[in-house]
Amino acid sequence: MSLFEAVVVYGGRGITARIRKLTPAAISLSSRIAPEPGEKVTVFIEGVGKFDSLVTDVRPQRIDLSFLTDTPERWRRLQALRKHLAS
Repeated sequence: MSLFEAVVVYGGRGITARIRKLTPAAISLSSRIAPEPGEKVTVFIEGVGKFDSLVTDVRPQRIDLSFLTDTPERWRRLQALRKHLAS
């Protein structure tokens, strides 16, 4: 897996998806398989970390997610992601 891919885990299964767009607050992925809008999922990005997320939109071969930042640890991970994206 590379920074161009992420693994999305939901409902007891995991899918590998291509990253279309990545920001400190959200991620957009390409995949033929998708969770439902409103579903909570976990996103793993190698070298960056694990992010609890919420599915905000699903279109053909596209999944949009927003990162959930309800704990200080998650907030620190998102700040690390911001630094990683800036480099």
